[in-house]
Amino acid sequence: MKLYLAGSLFNEAEVAQRKLEGKLLRENFPNLEIFNPIDQPFNENKSSLPTPEDIFVGDMNAVKECDIFFADVSNPLDGGVFMELGLAVELNKKIVAIHSDIRLATANKYDIPTVGMNHYVLGGIYYAGGVVVRNTEEAIKEIAKIIENA
Repeated sequence: MKLYLAGSLFNEAEVAQRKLEGKLLRENFPNLEIFNPIDQPFNENKSSLPTPEDIFVGDMNAVKECDIFFADVSNPLDGGVFMELGLAVELNKKIVAIHSDIRLATANKYDIPTVGMNHYVLGGIYYAGGVVVRNTEEAIKEIAKIIENA
């Protein structure tokens, strides 16, 4: 089986999180082929960056080839993650999404919610039979279920 790992890469914390997720996935699922964009060679050598079209085609093909689409949707400003997610929905991939914003736990305790998730995005994940979890530990459990039922 193949897994595509999608998530923002805009700052040191997001880069570190993608690397940690890749490490944890490899430890928990040694037989799972994982495509993690942060591991691509051009991310090590910024002087040889591919064109935007190269990035799009490479990532698009990796999404097409994956069985499981794992995405951190916590950063609503990352249009790339949401383009990949839309493709995964269209291709009927098994989707596990993380929305790790800690404000979600208390969002409905106030007259004015403190945070939310775009319902179109949430609807797409659910339409495809996907799940939304709050952290990597929960995501690993969901991925294990998908693998067990494959």
